[in-house]
Amino acid sequence: MKHIYAYMAFFLCALFSNAQAATYQPLIEAQALNEALSTHPQLQLIDIRSPEDYAAGHIPGALSAPYGQWRGPADNPGQLADNAYFEQLLQKLGLTHQQPIVVYSSGADETDFGAAARVYWTLKYLGLTDLSILNGGLQQWQQTLVSDTTPVQASQLKVQSNPKLVIFKDELLDKITQHDNHYQLLDARPPLFYQGQVKAPTASTGGTIATAQNTPFGQWFNQNDTRIRPVAEIKELVRNQDLDQAEETVSFCNTGHWAATNWFVLSELAGLKDVRLYPASLAEWTQAKESLPMANTPSRFEQLQAKFSKLVNE
Repeated sequence: MKHIYAYMAFFLCALFSNAQAATYQPLIEAQALNEALSTHPQLQLIDIRSPEDYAAGHIPGALSAPYGQWRGPADNPGQLADNAYFEQLLQKLGLTHQQPIVVYSSGADETDFGAAARVYWTLKYLGLTDLSILNGGLQQWQQTLVSDTTPVQASQLKVQSNPKLVIFKDELLDKITQHDNHYQLLDARPPLFYQGQVKAPTASTGGTIATAQNTPFGQWFNQNDTRIRPVAEIKELVRNQDLDQAEETVSFCNTGHWAATNWFVLSELAGLKDVRLYPASLAEWTQAKESLPMANTPSRFEQLQAKFSKLVNE
């Protein structure tokens, strides 16, 4: 009889726990988030804006985790920190595998979304799975903001990185040199960057990684605000560009920021399989000691002309 009671207690406990659990779509609208906060207290918000912006007003219950904490050094911002660093960060934030997590930033512009997407990708790479991004960021939030700091109890979370979500320089180089035709390499930057007419400060030269095709991140957003388009429109864009034909997709940009938006849209919304992010992107690729394959690189004359033009404009 004791065994029966014990089993019933275990069953009821599991049933109650499942009733409290919640899984949300990768992209959540402000109204849906407001409703979720009132029905699922386990949900945790991560505010990745600056500490000053957080202090000025944030969504009730949100934790402050500025974007800079998730990034690399100034000369290579996309560089991925090791697991030990991230494990300490996530434990300090009190995060666990048992809670839904919603990441949000300011929603100031389309580029800002990349910050939330990069943090989302990082959390998923580290083994967390119940993740969402607030579509349009704080700009879409019409409810009350608070200025008090949310208390945190450190967790014992252990991270386990997922190699299927990431690609590093050496593996990408092998794919290019071996003429691998089973994957597509997507440059998420605006066309002028891809064409080599504009260069990021972190890149030693303009142009793009050899074999890449241009898939600008800006196409995924609404024309009237900074929210991502409805999923049906996203899937139509993906089909029209034949982005769903490759067995594997690799996304990159200058520092793995815009590329995170492409990764998020293609993997989490369009449902493409085997989408990977090259986190360090062109900052690492062009700064490498060896000369790595590039395309659309400006000629020596064009580079000198660009430098002269910059000096004149300064």
